[in-house]
Amino acid sequence: MQSNFLFHSKGRIHYLQFGHGPELLIALHGFGDRARIFAVLESALVTHYTVVAPDWPFHGQTEWHTDSFSKADLLEIVEQLAEQAGKTRFSLLAYSFGGRLAQAMLPELSGRLNHLYLLAPDGIETKGMNMVTRTPLWLRRALFRALRRPAWFVQLLDWGRRVHLVPPMIHHFLSNNLTRPERFRRTFGCWLALDSFYLGRRKIRAILQETGLKTEIYLGVRDEVIGSKALHALVDGLPNVRLHIIDEGHRIIGERLAAAIIKNR
Repeated sequence: MQSNFLFHSKGRIHYLQFGHGPELLIALHGFGDRARIFAVLESALVTHYTVVAPDWPFHGQTEWHTDSFSKADLLEIVEQLAEQAGKTRFSLLAYSFGGRLAQAMLPELSGRLNHLYLLAPDGIETKGMNMVTRTPLWLRRALFRALRRPAWFVQLLDWGRRVHLVPPMIHHFLSNNLTRPERFRRTFGCWLALDSFYLGRRKIRAILQETGLKTEIYLGVRDEVIGSKALHALVDGLPNVRLHIIDEGHRIIGERLAAAIIKNR
């Protein structure tokens, strides 16, 4: 597994590369993860793909110099990775929040993709995310300025949890990601970016239907984050899309997933 960097106008992007297959596979990790999460899938991917997995902004060893990032930024990074590999076509694999990023880029990338792998993907229906996604951008920016000293807000969250105004998942997430500077920057960097990475379910389904893009979706049977009904509705009637349920929770990346990928290839 090789560790490398590429340079972007807004920072320095770290990525890992492994495998010796003829096709390029670009892999996008989830929120709070890093590229190394895909190492456990090496046995399932190395013979068919050359895998390039970047640490996206605010994660891992990537250095990012602005307060947020956009779809245009990520498309530039993907383009640089493809050019560096000498490929015009490639496949895309994405986990959790990375699935939201991947789906948002489908209008621009679907015509160049050979295969799409979505692992417990955010962006279709994620439980507890309504308040996060519907918060107006002006309020997110105001909170970014106001919460640099977050103690008062954490106390407010605790009260909201006690009176059932704040969902448990949101309480846990914010309480654990606002109190350390690097986590604070990562949390708000992604929250401010959300609007740039929205693509409605109907549009996602239309793209998959019109392009015939071969798509494999993996979901854990015990996943408490991703809504399985919405995923089933998305893929129903699409012959090019397969939904696989495996014995995992939301943290789906592991040996069972590697075995399932090999079995379903």
